[in-house]
Amino acid sequence: MTTEMRQVPAGLSRETIERLARERGEPEWHIQRRVEAFERFLQLPMPSPKQEDWRYTDITTLHLEDYPAVAWGGTELGAPPQTMPAFLTDHPTIRVVHRVGFGFEAEIPDALQQKGVQVRDLREVLIQNPEQLQEDLGRLAPLPGDKFSFLHTACWDTGLYVYLPPNVEVEGVIEIIHWFETPGAHFPHTVIVAEPNSRANIVQSFFSPEEAPVLAVGAVEVFNRANSDLRHAIVQRMGRASVFLTSVDYEQKRDSRVLSLAVGLGAKLARTVLQHLMTEPGAEARPLGVFFGDDDQHLDFRTLQDHRVGHTTSDLLYKGVLDDSAVSVFSGMIRVHPRAQHTDAYQANRNLILSGEAQAYSIPNLEIGANEVRCTHGATVGPVQPDEVFYLRSRGLDPETAEALLVMGFFEVVLREIKPADLRLSIQRLLASKLKGNAAQYFMDLAELDESILVEA
Repeated sequence: MTTEMRQVPAGLSRETIERLARERGEPEWHIQRRVEAFERFLQLPMPSPKQEDWRYTDITTLHLEDYPAVAWGGTELGAPPQTMPAFLTDHPTIRVVHRVGFGFEAEIPDALQQKGVQVRDLREVLIQNPEQLQEDLGRLAPLPGDKFSFLHTACWDTGLYVYLPPNVEVEGVIEIIHWFETPGAHFPHTVIVAEPNSRANIVQSFFSPEEAPVLAVGAVEVFNRANSDLRHAIVQRMGRASVFLTSVDYEQKRDSRVLSLAVGLGAKLARTVLQHLMTEPGAEARPLGVFFGDDDQHLDFRTLQDHRVGHTTSDLLYKGVLDDSAVSVFSGMIRVHPRAQHTDAYQANRNLILSGEAQAYSIPNLEIGANEVRCTHGATVGPVQPDEVFYLRSRGLDPETAEALLVMGFFEVVLREIKPADLRLSIQRLLASKLKGNAAQYFMDLAELDESILVEA
């Protein structure tokens, strides 16, 4: 088998993509975009540790032909499952279940529908209302030089379009579950448009069966118009046999505010590329992240705080814990363009190591093209401090519980910014579930009884 054949998911070819896209009724401009992206995908080499962007993430053993392209005829869809993952919030205002490959179901209150709030099938919008997407779809993706990003652009096969009209506030949470129930390669795409003065809290959770060999190559494009206010979470809980590669891009206009949250818990290998593109004055970004790797997981996060104009602000904090032989990579870039005077940008990555075999690579970067700015960055990697464990043991805690308390306290500075409270508690419980021994259940129960007991360490 040739190297080129190994680089293409089973069932994919230029001819197949072009034929099926035309049969589905896609507009010609989008078919051409698919074809050009697929050609670019074939031209680019598979990433290797020789490339700086992939220096600490080796995917040379990933053979794409092992993952049939489900929506492009590479495999048959199975029957929908009888059970679904639970929602993270108790009473989402808008509830969406996206069965990747099967379609989706959305429950939207009549009052919000009357105000113009939409959650639609992205492919349906592309075919029925292409004018709504022609300007924005794919404008933030693919990422230049990223082979998998071009693969996604060529092959995205399923997705959602979330539209928040001007001056509309969605109280509560819009919660979306993406459920990858069929083994193979999937390419989900989400477009979120937050019109001027809109406000919402959106949570996207990604799941797959624990042992299902799933390759998820996704993208999320978020367009934040003037004075919009968005909280947006990506919660990755894929099964341990899966590979999860996704990009999340925010375009922020004048006075827009975005709090983004990346939660990394599952998958065998996961790589998330997250970018805040601040294109007009007054834009504010607060990128947050928490992750917990164990066994032989590999969790890779790439972030960009891109200040293209002046009078913009970003403040990033990512915190991760590694156990067993897990590996994490954090590579963050603050980029300030030459005319972006009066920029405030901060970046911090903190890592806690619980095992002698675990590794955390932290690479903070600055590119400063203006002189009237305030920019700082920092990173720490280290074990639990013995004197802190000793102090807690002197108060009657056993070593396992003492370490677990320090781990949960380590996350608290990020967790306290998560809203609403039931979402915060759900993420707290998910993190606690990865603790060793009896400490996991102890802290999950404790979180339900009194979240305030988990103080910052």
